Amino acid sequence: MAKVWLSKPLCCRYVLAEFKTLRLPVRDGAEVRDMSWRWALGLFKPGQYEVLGAWPAGAASVDVAHDLHQRGIEQLTAISADAGMDCSTTFPDAVCWSSVSELNSTSVSAAGSFGPRRRAALRSAAATAQRLQIGITRTIKRRGPFADDAAAAAFLAQALERADRRLYGT
Repeated sequence: MAKVWLSKPLCCRYVLAEFKTLRLPVRDGAEVRDMSWRWALGLFKPGQYEVLGAWPAGAASVDVAHDLHQRGIEQLTAISADAGMDCSTTFPDAVCWSSVSELNSTSVSAAGSFGPRRRAALRSAAATAQRLQIGITRTIKRRGPFADDAAAAAFLAQALERADRRLYGT
C-alpha cells in the first residue's frame, strides 16, 4: 500500500519542490548503520502542500526528476535541495537554491527571481518541510533500528503518507 502511495500521480504544476534527507537506522548483523532517503514536499499554491515522494539518497538526481516528471509534474517554478541534487535537466526553468538562507538573501539570484509574496510562500513551504522533517525524525528515533532496508523503506513510506494526510487535514 505505502509503496503504491509513493508512486501516486502528481499535479502538473508546483511552485516549489523542497527536498530533505532523512536517515533511518538499520540493523546490519550486530551493527547499526544509517540508510539515507531523500524526500520532497511540493507547494502547489500558497498554503497547499503535498508530499511528492521519497527516493534512496543514492538515487541520481536525474532519476528523481524523471520519476517526478513521469508521475505528472510538468512545471516546477523553484527547487530547494541539498547539495548534490540537480533537477535542472528535467526542469530547466526552475530556480534552484540549497537553503532558506539563500532565499532570504537579497543578493542571491534565487531571491531576486520572486516578489515578496512568492518569497513568503516559499519560506512558509520550507518551514512546513522542516516541521515534517523534525516530526518524522522523532518518530524514527522512537521506532529504533529497523530489521532491514525494506522495513525502513516501508516505515518511511507510511510516515510520509501520514504526514501527507495531516497536510490535507484528513
